[in-house]
Formats: sequence, C-alpha cells, structure tokens
Amino acid sequence: MRVFAMGTAPVLAAVAMLSAGASGQGIVAPGAGPINRSMAGASTAAAVDFGSSYWNPATLSFLERDEMLLGSELIIPSIHYSAALRADSIGGVFPPENRFGTSRSDSGVPTNLAVGASWRFRPDSPLTMGLLISGVVGGNVNFAGSPAIPTLAPRQPPNTFGLGPVYANTSLLAIKPMASYQVGEQLSIAFAPVVSTGTVQFNPAFFAPGPADQYGIATFPAATNARPFWGGGFEVGLLYAVNDDWNVGFSYKSPIWQERWSYNSDNPNLSPRRIGLQADIPAIYSWGVAYKGIDRLLVDVDLRYFDYSNAALWGDSIQSGGLAWSSILAVAVGAQYNATDRLTLRGGYLFNQNPINGVNTLFNIQAPGFIQHTLSLGLSYRVTDDLQFNAGWVHGFRNSIEGPIVQVPGTAARMDAQVDSILAGLTIQYGAKRNRGPSADGQAAATQAE
Repeated sequence: MRVFAMGTAPVLAAVAMLSAGASGQGIVAPGAGPINRSMAGASTAAAVDFGSSYWNPATLSFLERDEMLLGSELIIPSIHYSAALRADSIGGVFPPENRFGTSRSDSGVPTNLAVGASWRFRPDSPLTMGLLISGVVGGNVNFAGSPAIPTLAPRQPPNTFGLGPVYANTSLLAIKPMASYQVGEQLSIAFAPVVSTGTVQFNPAFFAPGPADQYGIATFPAATNARPFWGGGFEVGLLYAVNDDWNVGFSYKSPIWQERWSYNSDNPNLSPRRIGLQADIPAIYSWGVAYKGIDRLLVDVDLRYFDYSNAALWGDSIQSGGLAWSSILAVAVGAQYNATDRLTLRGGYLFNQNPINGVNTLFNIQAPGFIQHTLSLGLSYRVTDDLQFNAGWVHGFRNSIEGPIVQVPGTAARMDAQVDSILAGLTIQYGAKRNRGPSADGQAAATQAE
C-alpha cells in the first residue's frame, strides 16, 4: 500500500484555486458583472458596459458616460465524485469484494462580485480612468469521507486505505486600476496593472506527504493556516472602430505571478512544519470582433487563448507535482438587443477546450475545471436616465471525466459537474454624454453621423 500513499504525493494542492462555481475556461472566471456575464463574457471588441473592461480595458474610452458597476453573483454548483475498486486488485487479496460509491460535494452557495467605476477628469479629455474589483476564482469543494468510496474511506488497514474527506476553499480577488487613451475617433489603447489577493486552503495537502504511519503509508498535513496571498500582473488592450458597423479588439493579460503559497502546518506528532508551493494564473490572449450594423442589435465574438502549459504548477509535469494541463482555446459569442428604450435583452454562449489531459481523476478531485459548454441569458431595465437594473442567469452544462487511477491498480474514478449562477446588479451613469465612437449601440454612431 506504500505505492498508493506515495503515488498521491503529486496530487495538487493548488487545485484548490479552482472554484466549485467555475463555469469554464479552467480556473479563470468568464466575466465580470451581470451584463458581461449574460453575454458569455464576449466584450473584447464592444463597450457594452463597464464590465467589458474585464476582458479589454480599452473599452472604457467608448462608454457613453462615466459609469459605476455594482454586480453580484450567487453560484450553485453540483459536483460528484465516484470511485470503484475491483475485488482482489491490490496484492491479489484486497478488497475481498468489489467496492463502489459516489459523493456529492457539499459546496453550499459561493458568491462572487464585480464592482468599479470609470471617469474622465474633463468631458473632452482623451484619457479615461477606471477601477475594477472582481473575483478571479472563488468557491470550494467539500467531499465527505465514506467507507463505501475507496479513495474517501478512512485509513483503517487492512479494511480500508483511503484518504478520508477532501476539502478545498478559495477566495481570490483582482484589483485593477485602468487607464484608456483615445487616439482620434476610432482607436483607443489601454494599460492596467493587476493586483490579486485572497486565501487558498485545502485539506489534505497532498503535495506535501509527511512521515509514514505505523502501516508504512504516508500521512498528509492540512494547508489551512496561512495569511492572504498576493500576486501581480498587467493587462494591455486596444479597440478599433473599422467603420460604423464593425469593431475589432485585442487584449493581453499577463500571468498573475503569485507569491509562494506557504502554510504553518504540522507533523503527525504536532511538531511544527512549514509547507508550500508555487502557482501562477496563466497568461491570456483575447481577440474580438463586433457587428452593430443592424438596428438595435449588437453581436460580439471573442477568441481566447489560455496559456496553461507555461504557467507555474498548471503546466508542470505530474512527476514534479504539477497538473500537466494543456493550453486551450475558448470562443465566446454574445448578443444584446434593445427591445425598447428601457428594456435590453442579452444572451451568450461559451465553449472552451478541456485543459485536463489525462484520466487520472484522483489528481483533479479538488479541481472540477472541465466544464466546456456554458449558456447565458440576461436583461436590463432602465429605471431612470441614470440608473439601470441588470439581471442574468448562467448555466454550465454537466460534463464528466473518468478513467483508471494509475497509483491504485484496479481503481477507476469519475467526476461530473455542472453549475448555475444567478446574477444581479446596478449600473449608475453620471456626467455628460461623450462621443461614443465604437459603441455598444449599433444605432448611436449612425445617429451622431447624421
């Protein structure tokens, strides 16, 4: 059984970063605020609202007015883990009969937020400033121990050799001050430093096996006692209005380089032990094109590249304690239609490749980052000329991964997950109207031209 215990040593502590409510794209949140999220995050080429700056800070230059966003999100995940162990598969004698069981993560209802504002110091200034605070990832997995599930069973040799309950919880925010400069009527360029902060906890800490117990099996400490962790990076973006009907946009999010995640843990005899690991949020390239040539309608299509294979931890090999994830592409399509002067309807669809290469599901028990298809719907109602109420719903369709666990011959595992999100918030506009340029309103540019 030593093979089982030591084989789990590379199981990734940093998978705790993955939210139980993540709705695609691996570890990265798909958008910010109810408007942006209800369009599947498609906004690289369209200044739909302040939330568009999540993917492209250059959209700030083409908002109709200075704007404040207050957005909230309730995340309702459904995650299951199943494992099976064939009779006599370990040493030809254990277990005496087939074992199979399923556990549902008791994740509760995690929350997310997106708040911020944009402003110009003068109405005719080419410089627009902004500040966005939004969740990067956040949520938890919380699988109860169970004698019926081989990998979640208690450690009671010779009857069971499990790991017990598995838990992971995270809350990471990104703080992003932005500056967008308008070069003429058609082009804006932007720069934004990014600071991340938050906590990451997990138990057991599979990445740090401890001394063997009396059965010769490695023990695992808890990684829960830690201060908030910090990280930093930057973003650049541009938005260009080709003509009255078409916009194109591009943005680059650098890796968010994290300080080492370190924990005050202990050995089985409670003597102190310091454990930790290094993980970064990957770089992201985004390209977008928006069409607004149909009255009252806007359509935006974004293509994104997530560089997981070159990010610390995510791209590291399993042998070195990493996830060995692949870099992936994602496509987001979003649309909005101004049904009346007060009511706007929105919808979107997000598809992303699965970054998880192998079927060694035990490595991902704390990381349900494999949802690939996400549908979004939303609406806005303008209460006054300055105040707008926004709401939305996002559904990440159930997906699964399964296969043998190489560390335990005869064991097969399966994970499946889906997620729903309920979004609500307010948009508050203030100050004088601007020359909107490549705006979200397909009719605005034509009206100004007249």
